[in-house]
Amino acid sequence: MTKQILFAYVPVLHRGYEEFFAKYAGATLYLINREELLAFEELEYLKKDIRVLSVSKAQQAIKSFDIFEIVKSIKINDIDKIIYSLKSTINAPEKFQLIFTNDDIGHFLAEHFFANVEEKIFEPIFLRWDKNLMSEQKEVSPDVIITKDDFARQTMTQAFQAAGLSSDWWRHVGSVIVKDGQIISLGSNEHLPSPDQQYKNGDPRISFSSGVGADFSSSIHAEANLIALAAKRGLALAGAEMFVTTFPCPVCAKQIAVAGIKRVYYAKGYAVLDGLEILKSFGVEVVLVKFSKDEFEEIEKLEQLRSKVKDCYVL
Repeated sequence: MTKQILFAYVPVLHRGYEEFFAKYAGATLYLINREELLAFEELEYLKKDIRVLSVSKAQQAIKSFDIFEIVKSIKINDIDKIIYSLKSTINAPEKFQLIFTNDDIGHFLAEHFFANVEEKIFEPIFLRWDKNLMSEQKEVSPDVIITKDDFARQTMTQAFQAAGLSSDWWRHVGSVIVKDGQIISLGSNEHLPSPDQQYKNGDPRISFSSGVGADFSSSIHAEANLIALAAKRGLALAGAEMFVTTFPCPVCAKQIAVAGIKRVYYAKGYAVLDGLEILKSFGVEVVLVKFSKDEFEEIEKLEQLRSKVKDCYVL
């Protein structure tokens, strides 16, 4: 016989948790208090969640579901006692199976306190942003349109050339806005308030992996740059098309959607967080402009020819 034990951080109660609980009816549930988790520096971000129920209220509510045999709140220091108890019964007829939520907190608990326990299950839930999933690089879904249209490829090549104008040593992104078949704006990501800002104070991006902490930057993204310039010039973007060398980040995706741009062309990159979902929910058509490997190499040469990085300030 296998006894199932769940360890979970439950900040709010919703259907995702109800379905998770129901799957393990009759098990023992240990609830982790947020205050206990905040003692760990890497989990400090949890203090920003204003929705959190007190662990006593969560415990009382879950007990009323009449799903579990035992519902208890535990302190981090008590986890060692539970581990000792599990180890002491290793040769007993009754075996134990540990279940965690398949999110950042579940994996943190499993890795920090139950690393030597083999029988672990990670169960997905929903309606909570998981830190690990937020930074995951996701391939854009296969239902995205793929084109080799000559105009799209030519315009995307111009976007790559515009990318070369960026003074950013780490990443070049170019963008072009087309309306009524005509290019009305093109540009790149650039540092503010001056092109050499990155070299004066260092680049905050060095502290983050690609796709993580996208807002920690001294630069304005190419897409946001063009949308802001259009606003400055009084140009309406409703119905326009945007070409961007790399798939838009979530912040830019939101600006594209709200600006009324109807179609986004991209050539490379990945989606993170809710970028693709936002575009689709606003009816923005997403199109991958396809190039061969050899064609990409030629395009990147054009980008490098216009690169400003070689002109960066030497300190």
